[in-house]
Amino acid sequence: MRRLPVIATIREAYQFTFANLGAIMGLIWFPMVLYTVGEFFISQHYGARVSEAIAAGNPNAAGPAVLALFLFVLVTLGLYAMMFAAVAQLSLGQRQGGAMFHFSFGALEWRIFRNLFGVTLFLLPAYLLLVLAIGQAGTGGAPTAQAGVAVLISLLLSCAIIYFAVRLTALLLPVILSDDKSVFVRAWSLTAGNFWRLLGLFLGVTLPVYLVMLFAMAAIIGPGVTPGAMPTPEEVQALSNANRPLIAGLSFLVAPLMIGLTVSASVFAWRALSKTDITA
Repeated sequence: MRRLPVIATIREAYQFTFANLGAIMGLIWFPMVLYTVGEFFISQHYGARVSEAIAAGNPNAAGPAVLALFLFVLVTLGLYAMMFAAVAQLSLGQRQGGAMFHFSFGALEWRIFRNLFGVTLFLLPAYLLLVLAIGQAGTGGAPTAQAGVAVLISLLLSCAIIYFAVRLTALLLPVILSDDKSVFVRAWSLTAGNFWRLLGLFLGVTLPVYLVMLFAMAAIIGPGVTPGAMPTPEEVQALSNANRPLIAGLSFLVAPLMIGLTVSASVFAWRALSKTDITA
């Protein structure tokens, strides 16, 4: 069993991303524009329709909005499959340089899409149970045994989701690009004994970017917060909704960094664990 060199892989991912940031931006900007615009409008539509349904006491009225959200999730997976494929090829040396415009959905993108969809379906029941458990644990009133059980279940489900997500997806892209037919079997076997190292790797490449985003979002919504008062979650949500265009723009600007770091970290981790190179 090989052990992943975490620090070296993080360093390699950052070096690749910053050295190829222009190429990454050229490869993903158009799918990312489509996603950003779509996410802005679908979130507005979904939030408004669900609020209206709750206010009217008729949850069934939110059905079309839920269907629209589900369809947008499929579109999102397709757009990210395009971006992941292009950046993974770049980090593997299968693609030289970026492009002024890139929009392609062929056999490789389809394979990435259906495997991402498969992971999503696999984890969805646990995620829905987690939402229910968190809702039960967060109900008001004095602590009860039932709330304590709900908190415990929430923690267990969160750990399970993280574990299976890391084991199944950490090396998914390079395994697909290596033309391995048993994608999940191969990804699972390569990650054996390296869960904590892989978790540390992806925290190492994503946490700094998330912290920058957090500070930027605080600067965006901060002026709307009452001075000297701790904002409630509802107030933060309302301020976020009011500044959604700016927040969407921030996410768009950060996307090349986030995608470059996570995809290249996956590729370089796969190389280290499989001792394989498929640049040809």
